[in-house]
Amino acid sequence: MSVLSYLGNVNIGIHLVEKLNPQAVLYEVDGSTSDGKPTNDTANINKLRFGNNTIILNSGPLWGEWAAPIYVDQPTMDDIVIPWPIDMDIKEAQKLKDEAGYKTDFTTVTLRWPLYPGNSEPYYIFGLKGYYVFVGVYSGKVFTEDMNKKKKPE
Repeated sequence: MSVLSYLGNVNIGIHLVEKLNPQAVLYEVDGSTSDGKPTNDTANINKLRFGNNTIILNSGPLWGEWAAPIYVDQPTMDDIVIPWPIDMDIKEAQKLKDEAGYKTDFTTVTLRWPLYPGNSEPYYIFGLKGYYVFVGVYSGKVFTEDMNKKKKPE
């Protein structure tokens, strides 16, 4: 039996939301470890919160299952719509992060396209102790939360 991939799980969430609201668009997917402990394995990012402009879905107890939708009557701010599908999976993003020297454990990974001058792609954003590491979904570029000053790897 094969395990459903991160992108496969997000794809299920997108299709569920599209059934409820065909005009809905994807703004972000927040992922965390269900126990809140740091990890260096993306398979442990097993608690997902899927947000778009009208509905929030939280992952259920099993990968590929989703809880009841939560309707939101306000627009999401500070993000750009993520065109779906994307090609880069979370495992590839982690590999690029690690190869760039950021091998520290993480507790969160968010897929989003922050509204910021010069951002030309969505990012996997890994929450490490004290800072974030961004991995460009299209370019594969890796940098920390300060785009003008690269933080040294730990």
